[in-house]
Amino acid sequence: MRVAACLLVGLLGVAGDSAGDGGIIVYTGPDGSRRVVNVAAAPRAAYVPVASEARRSALWPVVETTAREHGLDPHLIDLVIRMESGYNPRAVSPKGASGVMQLMPATAQLYGVKDVFDAVENIRGGTRYLADLLRRFGSDLRLALAAYNAGPEAVARHNGVPPYAETQNYVHSILGAYRGGELPRLQGGFGRPAAAPARPVTVMAEGSRTLISNVRRGSESLPLRRLSLQ
Repeated sequence: MRVAACLLVGLLGVAGDSAGDGGIIVYTGPDGSRRVVNVAAAPRAAYVPVASEARRSALWPVVETTAREHGLDPHLIDLVIRMESGYNPRAVSPKGASGVMQLMPATAQLYGVKDVFDAVENIRGGTRYLADLLRRFGSDLRLALAAYNAGPEAVARHNGVPPYAETQNYVHSILGAYRGGELPRLQGGFGRPAAAPARPVTVMAEGSRTLISNVRRGSESLPLRRLSLQ
């Protein structure tokens, strides 16, 4: 189903605190559908492990194709893989997660991954899983990443990112790198680099329309541009 929506986006950037503000990115899937992902604020100083360039280069075509099939940014999947395994297809965690995207046995089975040590299968299963987590948590990338690391039940139980040091570091590191802590920089929602930090957005209903806006209600007024997603 293709969904039409109107976007109200402030043309002026607003400086935030030391951690920076969040923003949005919009992706178009192969079927023409659009996905709006809310990228929360995160510390700008973040570290994501450097992967083997040979392994990364060999698997990049799979990452790019699979990510776009599910309406995700390949650079996001790249950061997740680097954080999870550094592109090591034989990686196994103490908890039993395996492969480049560190799938648990139950998750691998759910997504039809027969061989978790097959990098292509693992990437396809892990990418589908992250896409499903984004749908479950209202396209909130912060919560989806937390769920990928700690499990969706933990996110639901804590009504947010669980208070686990590992999970909080995981989320902050990926978001920090994705927003510009290292290349590639997070792109603006409409295919351009963000000129200034953007505010987190809210989704609201206005009559028969769905509005996605970063404008605060009340006395504040910012110049707006109206866009349509068809």
